[in-house]
Amino acid sequence: MALGSTLSVLTPNAVAVILLGWAAWTAFQSREQPSAEPFIALLATLTLWSILAFASNLPELLLPSLVSTILDLGQFGTALLVPGIWTVYALSYTGRGTGLTWRRIALLAGIIFPVLVVGFVIAIRPPMSVIEYVAATMLGTELLYLLVLFLYATYLLADLGGSHARVSNTQIAVLTTGVGAPYLVGLVGNNTNVANGAVVGLLLSGGLLTVAMRRYPVMTGFPKADYIARTRVVETLQEAVVVLDWEDHILDCNQATVDLFDHTAATMIGEPIRSVIDGLEQTELTAGATGTVTLQTAKGRRQFQYSVSAVDEADTDGEEDPVASTVLFRDVTDRQTREQQLTVLNRVLRHNVRNNLDVVLAYADHIDEDEVQSGVRESATELLELSKKAREAEEVMTAGTNPPEPVNLADVAKTVVDQFRTSDVSGELSINCPDELWISSHRTVVQQALSELVENSLTHTSTDPPQVEVSVRKDTQATAEITVADNGPGLPEREQQILAAGTETQLKHGQGIGLWVVNWAVTQLGGDLQFNANTPEGSIVTIYLHDMKNEQSTTT
Repeated sequence: MALGSTLSVLTPNAVAVILLGWAAWTAFQSREQPSAEPFIALLATLTLWSILAFASNLPELLLPSLVSTILDLGQFGTALLVPGIWTVYALSYTGRGTGLTWRRIALLAGIIFPVLVVGFVIAIRPPMSVIEYVAATMLGTELLYLLVLFLYATYLLADLGGSHARVSNTQIAVLTTGVGAPYLVGLVGNNTNVANGAVVGLLLSGGLLTVAMRRYPVMTGFPKADYIARTRVVETLQEAVVVLDWEDHILDCNQATVDLFDHTAATMIGEPIRSVIDGLEQTELTAGATGTVTLQTAKGRRQFQYSVSAVDEADTDGEEDPVASTVLFRDVTDRQTREQQLTVLNRVLRHNVRNNLDVVLAYADHIDEDEVQSGVRESATELLELSKKAREAEEVMTAGTNPPEPVNLADVAKTVVDQFRTSDVSGELSINCPDELWISSHRTVVQQALSELVENSLTHTSTDPPQVEVSVRKDTQATAEITVADNGPGLPEREQQILAAGTETQLKHGQGIGLWVVNWAVTQLGGDLQFNANTPEGSIVTIYLHDMKNEQSTTT
């Protein structure tokens, strides 16, 4: 081969090596992206092909015949691998997963089968004419099979490009041409210039795949997320749900999102979420993020509680990295307004009631008639106690929002029992608990709930003296169990029904808020509350508590 002819082949070949190698290295830098692994493998195989082609085109004096044969076989092997890797990439990018199934194993095994047949025939050493016939037949079968495999992968990508707003047909055309160029250009070359045609094809591959790397999202997970997340997003949800790709572009959204933000789905899909939804500029939307944000909607500015969840690939894939994320927006404007109103009303009423009742009690001392004075003082004292209960209920709800901490339930029980033994409330209290029983919970909430139960048992009874037993023990179903047993009249069925219903009406209401505080406290703690009759009389109230740290880790 003349020097000029050699250089005319080696120069574009060297450029192909550089372009494909650079593209493979750049893709490797972003290997954490969901579809990166098969794409990197594809680029690496094409790079290896171009290196082998470069070596095989060196002057013949530098290459012994055996080395030249090995290089040719290496090129042939890489050429066989590319359609298989192209298929794996198409499966990954379109969201069908890359996990091995029997069908896929059979599909990819077709690449190796003709080679094994030729090898077997050569091993048994039949006449050369038989070897040539089998080799020619298997080579034709191999080429046809690779063509079918290549077309199947291309069909998957083209179908995605025709149905997805962010995957353009141009992107699919660039990728397909870039991968198929070594075959296409090599085949159109004449019989004496096929190698040169493959070199030109590899050069074209390097250029096109480099453009694809820089211009298109060839490794992001949004097509996979679109395929998977659509089955997980219920269109009829009242909350707005948005599916985001790796770069926080909108892949999909439900009808509630369209109505809420007054955009059509077509105008939102493909756009960065922060450019479509006003108010998210400083909001972090990583998987697991939660919070409250004020957004501009078709109804004006509203407050939303948002949560971001990872969208994982199908179980057959075996990958752990999320392919995208979903963001759920729940309108909490009305709820937060009600909570603010209740907080303000609660504070104002408690403050005013307490001050005015102090005045009433002061005036009561000037009432001459003992019966009237006693009635006024009793009613005023009950109202003051009710105001105190309201404050305690607010403290319970506030404390329950703090992070859980280690709590020794045995110590809590002893503290509550000692508190009532030294108080003015008469009664016989006993305690049955281990020295220690630790769980992750909220001490203030647990102690308030137990105090309410003990106080209720001591005060709402006609038995003299009232007897109350507090027990703490481990439980087989829950982490811990706290029981308050008494010998009083028992909790009326009416009260139990109201607590079970979770609401009161003008016709059906409880006698106070003490048991409501217990109910709220147990709910805050993620536990269960159970009422049973005692023997021979009285009631047994049991609180079942779970370790909140374990519950949170399980949920996460």
